[in-house]
Amino acid sequence: MNKKMILLAVAIGVIIGVGIFVFLRQTYVSPEQQLLTTQQLPNPQQNTATSAGGFNYDEIIKARISSKGGVLQNADGSVIVTIPPLSKDIDFTISFKRSDYKVSSGTASPVTIKIYPDVDLMAIGVSSASSPIPIEIKAKYDKQYNLMVPYLIHGKGRLSAVDLGSIDRKNNSFTMQTFHGGDYSWIYVN
Repeated sequence: MNKKMILLAVAIGVIIGVGIFVFLRQTYVSPEQQLLTTQQLPNPQQNTATSAGGFNYDEIIKARISSKGGVLQNADGSVIVTIPPLSKDIDFTISFKRSDYKVSSGTASPVTIKIYPDVDLMAIGVSSASSPIPIEIKAKYDKQYNLMVPYLIHGKGRLSAVDLGSIDRKNNSFTMQTFHGGDYSWIYVN
């Protein structure tokens, strides 16, 4: 009877160990795999048009921003990020993903814009230090809606409102203003 209990305990231990190994293997992404994933080239076959514009969710835009400032823009011009002059050179990346955050009212935008690194401009200083200049994120919007409320999305889907700089109803675009990187999107309100 002791041998049977020992064999049963070993079998259960092996099954649990294999299960944990398989689970961790499926959910763990090594730094090398992350690098390969984030450096994918745009795939034209995956360019999915949304009601907010023709976003290519695989598109990645990179630029070094210096004391002259700079602009990062996706291929179809539906998102334009203007970064003010900086006190030191920083490599920025703009990428996109489908929005998956929950809203209690209104309609969530189909796209989230990621500005990396999540650097705080107030901490590093902008070169025209007399008055801080925000990052401006200009995005196309769905013209069936009257108002966009832009948000910074924190880890776990918590939303914090950011400044709505302007709305250009003629060109169906609006501008968000912020002083740091991160994930940005908006909610449509009528």
